[in-house]
Amino acid sequence: MAAISTANVRTIAREAGVSHITVSRALRNSPHVAPATRAKVQEAAERLGYRSNPLVQAYAAQIRRGKGEAAECNLAWLESDLDSHDTPLWLKPQLAAARARAEALGFPLDVGINAHDFSDHQLERLFRNRGVRGVVIPFLGFYYRAPFQAAAMVTVGIGESPAANPMHTVTPDYFRNMTAAFDALLALGYERIGFCEHDVMAVESQGALWGSFLFNQRRVEAKKRVPFLGGLRPESERAQQRFERWLREAKPDVVISSFHQAGEWIAAAGMKTPDDIGLAHLGLSPDVAGWSGVDFEPTAIGAASIDLLASHIIRNEYGVPKIPKLMRIPGRWVNGSTTRAPAPGESDTLPASHNHSHEWFEKNFWSKDSARGTTRL
Repeated sequence: MAAISTANVRTIAREAGVSHITVSRALRNSPHVAPATRAKVQEAAERLGYRSNPLVQAYAAQIRRGKGEAAECNLAWLESDLDSHDTPLWLKPQLAAARARAEALGFPLDVGINAHDFSDHQLERLFRNRGVRGVVIPFLGFYYRAPFQAAAMVTVGIGESPAANPMHTVTPDYFRNMTAAFDALLALGYERIGFCEHDVMAVESQGALWGSFLFNQRRVEAKKRVPFLGGLRPESERAQQRFERWLREAKPDVVISSFHQAGEWIAAAGMKTPDDIGLAHLGLSPDVAGWSGVDFEPTAIGAASIDLLASHIIRNEYGVPKIPKLMRIPGRWVNGSTTRAPAPGESDTLPASHNHSHEWFEKNFWSKDSARGTTRL
C-alpha cells in the first residue's frame, strides 16, 4: 500500500525556496506569480505527492470571495412563473427533498425568489448579497424566461436545459423509464401501446421519451405499432381533438402519457380505464394519484441536485461549465388502477435491475422474427 503523503503548503515552500503565500497562489494558478516560479512550485508539489484538501480549499475560496460581500455559502431554489408564485404540485416532492438534503449538508436553501420578477443582473446582485453560491433551477417550474446562470455561482438544472448554454443537470432517466413502462405493459398483456407527449416534455427530455418509445416499439410486430402523438399542448381544445382522432384511428389498447389531461380526454371520448383502455403516466405525482405508471423518484432527484451543487462548491468550480455533468435517476414501475391488474404471480416478473442483459436484447430485437424488422445480420 502506498504511503500517504504528509506534504503541505509549508513543506512545499521549503522545497521550492519560496514563501507559503507564494505556494498557495501558485497552486491556484494565480496570475500574480511568475510563470517560472509557478512551474517550480507545482513541480515540487507533484514530487512531494501533495494533494489539496477540497474542504480547506473551498473554505479559503469562500473567505477570499467574502471580502466586501456576504461570506456565507447558501443555496437557492429558483422558479419562474408569470401567473403564480407557488411551487407546482408536481415539483413539491423535489423541493422538499432538496431542502432536507441541503439542511443535512449544512447549506441554507433560499426558496423565496421568483426569477420572473428579476433580470439576470438583479438576480446575481441579490444572490451575492445573500451569500448564495449555488442555484437549482427546476425547469418544469421555470417559464417565460431564459435559464439563469452566473460566473460566480454553480447552477444545476432539474431536467434538461432548454437553453444553449451548458448546464449541469439531474434528470429522470427518461429512456429507461419508457422501457420500464413497456416492460410492465407487455407483461400485463397489452399489445398496442401508444404514447402521447406534452410539447414541453419533448424539450424537457430532449427527445429521450420519444426516442425510447420508437426504440421499444421494435419489440412488437409492425402491425401492432401505434403512431406517436406528440407536440400536444393540453390546454388547447385542438390538442384534445387530435387526441380523440388518434384514439379512433390508431386504436391503442393502452396509452402512455406525460400529462394528466389524457385521463380527462379518454373519459370525454366515452371510454373507461382500465375496462376499455389502459392508461399510464411517465411521471407519477399527486395530480395523478392512483394511476399506473413510472415513479420517477422525485425525492432522489431533488436530493441529487443538492449533492451535485455541493460537490462543485467544494471544488470551487463555478460558472458555465465547458463540459456539463448529466446525472440520470432511473424510476420504477407502479401498478395502479388505470391498467389491468397483474395475474397472480406476475407482479414480480419485472426485472429487478434497471439494466437489461444481452439475452434480453437477443429476445426483443435480434431474433429472426422478420415481422419485427430486427433480423440479426
